[in-house]
Amino acid sequence: MLKTTLNAAVLAAVSTLALAPTFAHASVLSTTTATTAFNVSNSVSDTLGGKQASSDGSTSGTANTNMDTPKTATVAQFDKSKGVLTGATVNLVSTYKQTTAVTVATGGTNANDSGTYTAKGTASSSVSLGIPTGVTGASASLSNVQDTCTVTGKIKAACSNGSNSAQVDKNTSVGSSSLNAYVGNGSGSFLVDLLAVSNTADTTSNEFAGMATTTSTIDWNGTLSATYTYLLHAAQSFSTTSAVTSLTLDFGDVYLGDAVAAKNFSIANLADGNRVGLKLTGVTETGDVNNVFGTSLSLFDNLAQGGSNGYTASFLANVLGKNTATYQLTLADANPAVAFASDSLGKGYNLTLNVTANVLKHVADTTGGQVPEPASLMLLGLGAAGLATARKRRQS
Repeated sequence: MLKTTLNAAVLAAVSTLALAPTFAHASVLSTTTATTAFNVSNSVSDTLGGKQASSDGSTSGTANTNMDTPKTATVAQFDKSKGVLTGATVNLVSTYKQTTAVTVATGGTNANDSGTYTAKGTASSSVSLGIPTGVTGASASLSNVQDTCTVTGKIKAACSNGSNSAQVDKNTSVGSSSLNAYVGNGSGSFLVDLLAVSNTADTTSNEFAGMATTTSTIDWNGTLSATYTYLLHAAQSFSTTSAVTSLTLDFGDVYLGDAVAAKNFSIANLADGNRVGLKLTGVTETGDVNNVFGTSLSLFDNLAQGGSNGYTASFLANVLGKNTATYQLTLADANPAVAFASDSLGKGYNLTLNVTANVLKHVADTTGGQVPEPASLMLLGLGAAGLATARKRRQS
């Protein structure tokens, strides 16, 4: 429990918690990371023997089959020194291309000048962007891409009807419960999996004597980045206009037993238009061995940006000499009213309040009353000297 003095006059002057007027909700800031380029390839082939009128089954590849590196891309995490993370979006800009080709072995004598032989193949594929936590991956697919090879008069070694392409652009929002996975210390990153989820080739017929092969090839390239929204950290201060983290309250010279007026001070969360609230989490007092200082400090949970709380410091003049004490205040970011990453909340902020006072002793006069200390005695002496001078002038 925070200490207060027992001086009734001081307690009567203790101010209640003074909150600033209600401020509008802070507006969020936004930052986008540098882009990370990627390129992924995947290929799968299916063969069919000569003189086959129908498929003998397709051949499929997976994300771990014939995949060129890199299989992952790194994207920078949010730097928590900037503020409190309130949202994250992973941005994909890419081109996904699939090429289906049919080739026929050159051996065999099935071709003739009057006949036309064909080999046919189909293919389908899909790609996926695998973001680690809290999102549904962006995906795209091309299916039933068919290529037909027709030979007239002689064997043709290969044919292709060109590639099929799709532009795959997607901004994927991270769920609020997963934001901590995207918080770092300025140098961290998260991994994005770049997957050729499926790739299937099927040679559906072959009129040639030699083997026919259908090949499906994926080429996927583009860039990744992340956009983060955030609020600035709270900014603790003893002033409402500038950063003041250390304050000294000096009660000056007072006389033993006298009532001493309390001194006012305040704690503010500096205004910036986009800060989280400030909370006071702890107060530690040191140095007050005689238990003569006290404050009206009390813990608070959410001081809005631009707001301030008013307090008083009090002193009991019952111990002679120099009296000092130090109050170490520990503060932190308050939870904002919007979704946020708890790992990005700031804590361990400090304010230091020093209080000091010097207690002087009254000097007793010969009649048993009290006379002031040296400063007052000097004034009385000067007055007496003046009266003596005036008396001498009248006698002359």
